[in-house]
Amino acid sequence: MKKKIVALLAMLMLVSLVLSGCGESKVKVEVKTSEEAAKMEGDPLQNLAIKEQEWLGQLEVIRGDINKSFADWEQGKATKEEFKNQLNKSMAGIKNLRKQYDLHTEVNQLPNENEEMYKNGLVYGKKLRTTVNNFIFMTTEGIMDTETKKLKPLDDEQIKGLYKKYMVEKYDEYKGKLEPALEKLNKK
Repeated sequence: MKKKIVALLAMLMLVSLVLSGCGESKVKVEVKTSEEAAKMEGDPLQNLAIKEQEWLGQLEVIRGDINKSFADWEQGKATKEEFKNQLNKSMAGIKNLRKQYDLHTEVNQLPNENEEMYKNGLVYGKKLRTTVNNFIFMTTEGIMDTETKKLKPLDDEQIKGLYKKYMVEKYDEYKGKLEPALEKLNKK
């Protein structure tokens, strides 16, 4: 008997919910395509500078993770495999940044008169992302062997040299060229 009463009450609640309109949404949700969401109004060069500033902040976090995992590996606090695993995690962030850049520049194309300013500064944002991407790829996958035409893993000393060249020297150089361009454009 108790089961019948509970079932009857549950049925009554369900019917009352349906009759009160709970099952039907009255709010229309507008979904934008990724292209529509990436489209920005205003000066395309200034918009790119805004995005580059945002992407640089995200890239700095990724670089910090890479620097920490490299230091841990170099000091023996982490294995080479752990270091490479961290790099693979960082690669996902780099790929995301590169996709955001590609989408942004596809839907927010720069007029020709802005091309010179791009070449003199903002291009270094793209170069930074490419530098980090290349470091991660070469460290985790290796470099092309000219004889076998296959990827050849790097030894520890090669990885350390690559880190210095890409994550320290090139990164600092490109960041040093990007930041003044961002400051100049963000003052407008």
